[in-house]
This record gives sequence, C-alpha cells and structure tokens, in this order.
Amino acid sequence: MNRNKKGKNRKLFKKKSHSDNKLGCIIAIIVLIPILFGVYLYCQQINIQKNNEPQTDASFQIPLGKDLETPISLVPRQEQIIHHSGYTVSYNKDLKIPNWVSYELTREETKGKEKRGNRFIADPLVTGPIATNADYTRSGYDKGHMAPAADMKWSPEAMKESFYFSNMCPQHPQLNRRGWKNLEEKIRDWAIADSAIIIICGPIIEKYPQTIGKNKVVVPQKFFKVVLSPFVKPMRAIGFLFNNEQAVEPLSSYAVTIDSIESLTNMDFFAPLPDEIENKIEADINYSLWPN
Repeated sequence: MNRNKKGKNRKLFKKKSHSDNKLGCIIAIIVLIPILFGVYLYCQQINIQKNNEPQTDASFQIPLGKDLETPISLVPRQEQIIHHSGYTVSYNKDLKIPNWVSYELTREETKGKEKRGNRFIADPLVTGPIATNADYTRSGYDKGHMAPAADMKWSPEAMKESFYFSNMCPQHPQLNRRGWKNLEEKIRDWAIADSAIIIICGPIIEKYPQTIGKNKVVVPQKFFKVVLSPFVKPMRAIGFLFNNEQAVEPLSSYAVTIDSIESLTNMDFFAPLPDEIENKIEADINYSLWPN
C-alpha cells in the first residue's frame, strides 16, 4: 500500500511540475510577444527613415568617369569637346575661346612639383581658328587661364596643355591677378581639405561683346566658376560670378547660387546627381560652410 501510494504521489508531482512548466512557458510567450512586436516595429521605423533620407553620404555612389564634370547645354551652341589629360574643354571656334572648361583636382595633385610653363600655344586638337599671342599683344587683357597652371603641377603634359589657347580667355589684369587667382588658391585649399574638388568654369558672353586682335577673339563680360565637393558629408557646392574688371573684394562677395549661374549660362551643372541632392546644393550660397 505504501509503495503504491508513493508511486501515485510521484506521478501527481511530475504531472503538476509538467503543468507548471507548461504554464510558465505560456506566460513567458505572452510576455515576449509584445516585446518582440515592439522590436519589429522599431526596426521597421528605422528602415523607413533610412529609405527616406537623401543619399548624401557614402551610400550614394558618385557617378564614375567625367559625368559630373560635363555640363549639359540647354541651348544650341558651337562647340568642340576636347579631352586633355588635365582638363576637358568645350571650345568655340566662332568666339575663339572656350564655352567652358572642367576638371577634377585631388589632394594628391596639389602636391605636384612640375614647374610653371609660360609657352602659350595653339591647341593641336582644335579644328578651326584659334587665338594667337599677337591677338593679346597690347590688347589690355591678360591671357586668363580657365584651368590654372598651378592645378596642373602633377604632370609635365598637363602643365603644357594648360597653356593651350583653347584654355584662355581675354581677362582684365586685375581680375586675372587678384580675384580669379585668389579663388584658384582657395580651391586648392578645399581640394586638400576635402580630398577632391570638381571645377567647371568659363566665360559669359552678353550682347555686342568686344573683340581683340586679327582673329577677333571675343572678350567676355563676365566669368563664372562652379565648385562641387562630392565626397564630404553632406555634399556641398557653390558658384562664383565675376565681372570682367578689377576684383579686389573678399571672395565671399562673389559667391552666388549655382542655380543663378545656370540661368546666365543656359547650362545644367552636375545633372547626374539625384534631383533632391542637386536641387538642394545648387540653391545653397553658404560660403561659411567651406574650409577657411
């Protein structure tokens, strides 16, 4: 009798323990369900926020090649696109000056040791008429580099190419040697700080421009320069506009939106960028955001 009673008690105990364990598991599941559901909702919210954020960081793949360096012309214009080792030029044989010049300047390229050349020569790749030294002689204008020689110190070939007349415009001496030069130096500082900078610059021709020399080289009334820093977070860009005259004011006074330069030039800059990024940076004019 005692043995049977003990056996029954053991069975009852095991059954009760099993029931308690089962009940404990059910309670644990009931408690965990809202916690797990909350974690799921939180993760979903994070994913939604990430998907809605503009891609201004490394998750955005910068267009490869020279896509960002090539503006889109919104009106017909005479041009010959020439790719040199140091820059790309849209040359206009009717004006005998470039429509625009573009290039990328990297931190490493600023460390080049090539000495400045001073031999201005015709671009061998140009088809059609081009300016000569005689056109500029006693004209009152400098041979103004669009892609500056100081940005081409990384290569003897690039230095030589920077003195092609396809890269020159008649420029007021006190613009070429002051404001324009100051901006070139500042851009080199930005390239060092930001690892790489993309530059597009050129003349703005208004009605009834003056010409110089036998080749009737057109004298621009204004010059523009747009600058993009594509690898910083967030990405930034800025424009500069100069009259073709003395420029001695601080650089910040010449800063303008890229949108305004696009209106003046009838060109679309940095078109490969996603619209939300392009629209934001091209409407920005905050010079203080750039390294001093």
